[in-house]
Amino acid sequence: MSNLKFTKVDNLRVRYLDSNKGDIPLLILHGLGGSIESWTNNIAFLSTKFRIIALDLPGFGLSDKPKISYSINFYVNFLEKFIKKLEISHFFVMGSSLGGHIALEFAIRNGKNVDKLILISPAGCLPKTFKGTKELRRYLQIVTAKSSKDVSRILTSIDNSMVSRSYADAIYNRLSLPGAKHGFISALKGSAMAPRYNNKLGRIDIDMLLIWGREDRMIPLRFIRPFIDNGKSRIIILEKCGHRPHVENPQLFNKIVKDFLIE
Repeated sequence: MSNLKFTKVDNLRVRYLDSNKGDIPLLILHGLGGSIESWTNNIAFLSTKFRIIALDLPGFGLSDKPKISYSINFYVNFLEKFIKKLEISHFFVMGSSLGGHIALEFAIRNGKNVDKLILISPAGCLPKTFKGTKELRRYLQIVTAKSSKDVSRILTSIDNSMVSRSYADAIYNRLSLPGAKHGFISALKGSAMAPRYNNKLGRIDIDMLLIWGREDRMIPLRFIRPFIDNGKSRIIILEKCGHRPHVENPQLFNKIVKDFLIE
């Protein structure tokens, strides 16, 4: 990927990508354990239509990983400063899983800046009683993986289409960096302990698209209910897709995103 660079936000060194193409910026936020590379199958296409801004959230990828509390509130505050540094005032936001949780809370607080919002199997709508599916608990085992082969085995047991050898290598190498395991666990706890946003959905006055894979075993489709009951979002359920439809069926996913954002 070209256009990768680093900047500092509150003394945190952050890796980000800015395609510098297209008129309206699209800020994209990866999920737990992810990085800019989570969007490898999407950035090239979407860059032909939009100015893509992707980043490694603090605690992940090649961004700094201090031993702090990675709460949802921390990430929203961080993004507000990151956006201000880039000097953009109107933009689209798209987030996957943990990134979806962050994106929604960011949009609630910054509705005057966010023109459209896309959530992909977002965290944050799960009931407090939810203790995780067995697939989610299996995914957490990548923190203690001893090799990229272990990472590959764990991910393949969850969803065959989630993993390639290069992807498993990248995850293992990133989790081996100082502070990475703390960032992973702290961000997971931060999302789990954050107040649920379910009762705020009806107050969101932004065009919102929700994309969910029917075969999602990490955050199962049944947790879409708050969006149906309270929200005004458009909902698209992708068949034969799991937790990361942007990886599993990128061609269809990219077209859906493009059509929603430019209509």
